[in-house]
Amino acid sequence: MRKTLILILLAAGGFAASPPRPFEVASIRPHDPNSPNSTMKFLPGGSLSISGITIKNLIWLAWQLPPERVSGGPKWLDSELYDIQAKPPPGDSSSGQRLIKDEYLRIQALLVDRCNLRIRRETKAAPVYELTIAKNGLKMQEAKGSDPHADDKGSITPWSLFVTELSQRLNRPVIDKTGLSGAWYVKLQYATDDGQPAGMGVRIDRSQPVVGPSIFTAVLEQLGLKLDSAKASVDTLIIESVTRPSPN
Repeated sequence: MRKTLILILLAAGGFAASPPRPFEVASIRPHDPNSPNSTMKFLPGGSLSISGITIKNLIWLAWQLPPERVSGGPKWLDSELYDIQAKPPPGDSSSGQRLIKDEYLRIQALLVDRCNLRIRRETKAAPVYELTIAKNGLKMQEAKGSDPHADDKGSITPWSLFVTELSQRLNRPVIDKTGLSGAWYVKLQYATDDGQPAGMGVRIDRSQPVVGPSIFTAVLEQLGLKLDSAKASVDTLIIESVTRPSPN
């Protein structure tokens, strides 16, 4: 994504067993380039507010796949930014983790309806990282209810989005074998291969020199998770056709 994506989640709980009804109202507009960093908010009640996202990013978000596993489509998919405001049907009773899953399915339906998106799935063998809980135990905290100290614990992130973000940063699919779900506080700080400061759930001062661990060491020491190289069959998404979003 060309700008920093800030995810604000205000829910956590279980998955939907049947497809939800589509968004009742959805506005998709070109993003103002003078606006601040991109944001994404899953709001109470199922409303969605996104600022400054490409359609390609929206596709991999909706299907919960890392960017390298979504291919095809015209060049504008990766460059043109949009703002989206959407509301679920009245009386929608989704809650917790079911609410998060419903949001993804509604975004899929929105892309099909407003962008005429047509896709196909393929499976292929590829190098991956397997994510497991380290032998010394998990060091992360699950986000449940209100917490007056939440700002000190990092950003609240759905587990599936955290795994997707790891895949993006590692440029390789991450196969989740932790058995975890729900929303978690994520606070990770490390140095990239070229010595630049990076992190998740923390403010990064790029003007300061950094001497920090690799992302693999940071994930182990700071989060209590382990990343191991492996090979596996992974799903990929091929974009066969898509158009710019239709007017509201």
